[in-house]
Amino acid sequence: MSGQALIVMAGAAALMVSTVILVRRRMLSIRYGLGWLMVSVLGFLGTPLLSIAASQVHRLGFTRTGFSLGVLIAFLGLICLQLSISLSGLHRAIQDLTEHAALVEQRLRELEREHLRDVAETSLSETSWRQ
Repeated sequence: MSGQALIVMAGAAALMVSTVILVRRRMLSIRYGLGWLMVSVLGFLGTPLLSIAASQVHRLGFTRTGFSLGVLIAFLGLICLQLSISLSGLHRAIQDLTEHAALVEQRLRELEREHLRDVAETSLSETSWRQ
């Protein structure tokens, strides 16, 4: 196994340990923690496979480094796409909650106005009844 593969595997192991620490400290949600754990496992187990595949692609005109870099860029693109989808869902949820809060606030103001009007009418009727 090459030195580069060992470095990548060590990086994957470090990612795994740091992910566990971040999840335990509640700085990273379990949902994303599991995703990053899968990335680290894929990096740890996939590095030897990528090394074997990279050694075979020279027949297609790719260098080992170029092929590995292309796979890495594609993988990072997929991670960015997944995180963008999650962020879009959170944005939608925040927008829905904001609209709901505005409707609740509007309803509360209407109820307060009705209550003040009822109190004013009751006080007027009591004043006119006493006289």
